[in-house]
This record gives sequence, structure tokens and C-alpha cells, in this order.
Amino acid sequence: MRSLSACGLALAAILSLAACSETSSGTAPSPGDIREVTGLPVPAETAQAQQARQRDISSRADSLIRSTLHIETVSPDATRRFRLISDCSGTVCHATEPTTGVIDTSRIEPGEPELGDAVAIGSAHDITLMSESLIGTDKSITDFGAWMRHSAFALSTHREVSEELDFTSVSSNALGQLTGRPPAVSATWLGIMVGTLVAGEHEGDRLVGEAALNYDLDSGGLDAGFHGIKNIDRGVAHSDEPVFFVDLAVEPDGTFARGQSGTRIHGAFYGPGHVEAAGIFEHFDMVGAFGAKRQ
Repeated sequence: MRSLSACGLALAAILSLAACSETSSGTAPSPGDIREVTGLPVPAETAQAQQARQRDISSRADSLIRSTLHIETVSPDATRRFRLISDCSGTVCHATEPTTGVIDTSRIEPGEPELGDAVAIGSAHDITLMSESLIGTDKSITDFGAWMRHSAFALSTHREVSEELDFTSVSSNALGQLTGRPPAVSATWLGIMVGTLVAGEHEGDRLVGEAALNYDLDSGGLDAGFHGIKNIDRGVAHSDEPVFFVDLAVEPDGTFARGQSGTRIHGAFYGPGHVEAAGIFEHFDMVGAFGAKRQ
């Protein structure tokens, strides 16, 4: 999400870290490889078409949601990890490191977004998954998700390398123009989820699956489920799926949330007539984002 501000080496310096060494990475799968693993059809639109509407969506957005921010710093003498807990209000999110009290702030930035190299991967339920990367001499930012019509969702990875420090941050994000009220009828939303693993043997691997949300007007409860999850970097099904959050309360402004860092979901309905839903979720070592269209 190029319209978001990002943390970096300055934050690492505040955390009193020093020195770095560059980590290695494998060859990323191609869009065709990802479609083969996930079963996604070919893209229904280009990545450039999504980039063309980023500014409009960002200018209308009145909601920003961010997951826990996971940070790793690598130096010759140590590898350190930090987990910053996010608290969002309106278009601003503050992420706080509990031990040091260091705060990283992200917000929706006005004006023309800084666009990167983008490629469309595949589509489902009128949502086209894309990857966008902005790569500089010592910095790279990659977003993996989609810009719909009234909202966006992404898994965001930010890496900076200097002579003294290798810094990586990972989070999931969602933004958009809130519908502003709960649905007036029972309905279903279907879409795509993206995610990554922030610990364990497959740490850093990216995940893609299906998202389904069902709202029951009689009970006033919302069920959200993520299934068919595939590890696209290994070409296999993810072992820990499906993931469910059931009987979520929808607030008067059309948002929904439950849980704390590590086991949580936070999302909202966006656009006229609750046409879209988007948000973030955390399930143990999995950090994800999702977007869905009303059926």
C-alpha cells in the first residue's frame, strides 16, 4: 500500500540496535506458479488498473487497520525480534513495543501515491490479487494483496539494509471508505486472503486462500472463515487451516473486531450497500489480510 507511511532504520536505531548482514532469499514463484498452486483463474484486470485507482480510494478512505508489526534486525553479533502492538483510530495506527515503549505511527498519506513495479497474479470473486514492489538502493517495500473499488488489503514487507543493520518489518493492513453501519439484511461476502508465517520452520513463506464472511441479521452475528490456504512459496497446502472467527459483533459503524495480538481479527464493511469487506487477522504464527465482495 504505497499510500501508507512506513517505519525503517530510524525505528531500529531508536530500539538501540546495531550492525547488519544481508540474508539470503530463494527464487520467488511466478504468477503462473501461484495460479497452479491456488487454483486462481488468470487475472481479470491488470495491476496497472489497480494502481490507477489507488489515489481515489486513499483520498476517500476514513479507516485504516493494521496488524501487529513484526520486526527483525540482523547484525553480526545478534538477531533480534520485536513485536509492536497496533492500536488504530480513523486513518492513523500507532504500534507500540511493550518493553521499550517505542511507537511507530502509520497513516494514510494524502497526494499522489508512490507506485512500484506491479504484476497481477490471479482473480477470484471479482478481486485480482497483485504484488507491488518499490525497490531502491538500500530499501524495498512489497505489498501483496488487492485494491478493490472502495477498499484495499495487503500483506506488507519493508526491508532496509545499511552498513550497520539489516531491518525487516512485516504487517497486514486494510483501508477504505466505511459503509458506516451494520448490514440491513443477511448476506455473504466471498474473496481472497493473503498472509505469512512470522515464526517456525516456514517463517516468511507467503500464504493465499479463500475468504468467506456470512452475516445473520436475526442473530446480528458475523462469521469469518479462511480456507483452502496454500503455501505459495513451497507449492503445498498449509497445514493449519481452515481458520474461523465466529459470531462476531458488528458495531454501529460497520466495523468488527475480536481478540488480542496473535489471535485476533479486525475488519469493516466498505462502500455503498456494504459492497466490500476487508480487514486483518492473526492466528498464532500466521498474520493475514483479506478482502471480499458481497454476493
